[in-house]
Amino acid sequence: MQPYGRDQKGAFMDRRIQRTRNSLFSAFIELRAVKPVEKITVKELTEKANISKQTFYLHFQDIYDLSEYLENDALQSLIGDIPNPEYMLTNPAEASRQLCNAFINQGHLFSILFPDDSRSYGILTNKLDALIKEKIYDERPEFRDDLSKNVEVSMFVQGCAYTLLKYKDQDVAKVIDTLAGIIERAVRE
Repeated sequence: MQPYGRDQKGAFMDRRIQRTRNSLFSAFIELRAVKPVEKITVKELTEKANISKQTFYLHFQDIYDLSEYLENDALQSLIGDIPNPEYMLTNPAEASRQLCNAFINQGHLFSILFPDDSRSYGILTNKLDALIKEKIYDERPEFRDDLSKNVEVSMFVQGCAYTLLKYKDQDVAKVIDTLAGIIERAVRE
């Protein structure tokens, strides 16, 4: 059988595995859209996905493991939509636009996986901060132990992401322009 997709570690999966995972993912997202993760049961999920509980446990340890997998996958997709993460250090106003647009491109999934509460936003921004830093350090390893650069990236990522999420129901273009303007003024001073 020909490989169909890759998992988060880059390993190939055959079509049956991919189909099972897609069914689990879709069922989880449907359930997660209407209830918190702690209220979703494996039984409910597997019935909705039309798979056995045993099959579920071949792929994931529990509901939280599945949730974390999907969160990480969504974050990796978001980072993939940022063309120049290193701009966070060299052109932060443009980087703020790229980060915000990446969130917009990912759309609805983030509001399901990370609902409107400070705990979810904290998890999201902390994970995003760590992943973006890793991407920057791959290109610029000399910044890995530079406290000033780490603080700068954290402030930028956490501030932009949290602010965009907080005001996502407002005029998003104006929110993005305001963020970019604030960052431009801060960099000039």
